[in-house]
Amino acid sequence: MNVMTTSMLRSILRCRATKGSPQEKHGSWFRKVAKKGQKLPIEVAEGKKRPAVPLQAAKLASETSIFLRDQLPIYTSWKTYENDAGKAQVQKVLDKVATRLDVDIKNDGPSKAACTDIVKRGVRQQRYHLKRKYYDESLTKEQLLAMEPPPKMKKQEWVNLVEYWCEPKNQVFALINSFLTVKWNICK
Repeated sequence: MNVMTTSMLRSILRCRATKGSPQEKHGSWFRKVAKKGQKLPIEVAEGKKRPAVPLQAAKLASETSIFLRDQLPIYTSWKTYENDAGKAQVQKVLDKVATRLDVDIKNDGPSKAACTDIVKRGVRQQRYHLKRKYYDESLTKEQLLAMEPPPKMKKQEWVNLVEYWCEPKNQVFALINSFLTVKWNICK
């Protein structure tokens, strides 16, 4: 596959404003790139966590999030992903991203660190959304465990998350955080 140069990207972006309905224009520049067999290059500067070009940052985040939701199991802590099995699963997500975008994940460098950081933050955000949508503090642990797990989630992952959220230590932290959030919103 060819690597797309900056001038090619600019010419494609100039062609974005095509005639037709909004549905026809939506994603038309990316279809043109894909039709040519090229990948969008992702360049992350040393010491940065995201690409400097907004288009690259947005595309990297969206593609990573798609594969994250579909491929990666949700554990209670990021430290679980740092063992051998977790590293293999994260690498599988990064490999999928590399099939769609021209990003260097083979070598340890800023691009791989940026992708890993997006995965790390995405997993945390996913846990937050699961807790907000499916966890009810008024129900007991047994009632929560009896519920069906959310879509695309295995039963054991759901059990681990519910047990984690129901631990007294974590409930205290959740209470403190909710109090601080209310206090912060009042002080604004």
